[in-house]
Amino acid sequence: MRDFSTGSVSRYPGDLTWTADSPDSWEPLNCYVLVTERDAVFLDTGVRSARRQVEQALGQLAPRLRVSVFPSRNEPDCIGNLGTVLAHAENTALLFGGGGILEWISDPNVDEMQDSSFLGRREIVPALNGMETTFGEDLHFHWIDAPVKQMFLTQWAYEESSATLFSSDFFGWVHTDDENAGVVCSDIALLPTATEIAREIPQHFNWIPGAHCDEVLAAYDAVVAAHRVDRIAPVHGCVISGADVVAEMFRRTRDALTALVARTEENL
Repeated sequence: MRDFSTGSVSRYPGDLTWTADSPDSWEPLNCYVLVTERDAVFLDTGVRSARRQVEQALGQLAPRLRVSVFPSRNEPDCIGNLGTVLAHAENTALLFGGGGILEWISDPNVDEMQDSSFLGRREIVPALNGMETTFGEDLHFHWIDAPVKQMFLTQWAYEESSATLFSSDFFGWVHTDDENAGVVCSDIALLPTATEIAREIPQHFNWIPGAHCDEVLAAYDAVVAAHRVDRIAPVHGCVISGADVVAEMFRRTRDALTALVARTEENL
């Protein structure tokens, strides 16, 4: 098995950034492709600005491999290039946990010729929370209800052979101040502190501060305990690599969540 990370690195000035206190930073915007001898499995398709990079990956993969796509949620940073993927690989299979864009992609009343790159009936492979999907002997996915989410139907995915957690819009706390610095963080010293993470989480998940959500913390703990994770792959922010670095990221994020939900309206 080979794995690809594709996407772009974009600059975010202060009025656009979703970081709490980095007014002028560079942000990796990612999607991922896991490749075997027969299959190319996209984990999200990235933002539209990364179309060129996605097309380059498809140019290498689509002519000889069966393409599947898993959108973790129905937002532009995850489905921005879904039409591009469908246009380049006519027999693309869609891995769906339900809801979102599924209804109109698989609508039998839509004429496929209306827009062959996007609308029309496509093969749907169920990827419901709690289900597992294998691709030959190389890839084994677990589909997970995201324990912390802004959009209700957000899913995470865990792939066994690479011990990778694909975490959609969560764990994207590691940024870079250099366009060419790379997109992988494998040094604990470069991780943000729990306090810094606690400042950033509300930029993405504005309902968390002060919320009564013991079940969210319990669900987070269950996901962390269920799998051996050597790599966290979010759709934005650096990839977190190395078992010890991942474990520390899990711990600091848990501490940040605990601090946020313990707040009251008076001290927010």
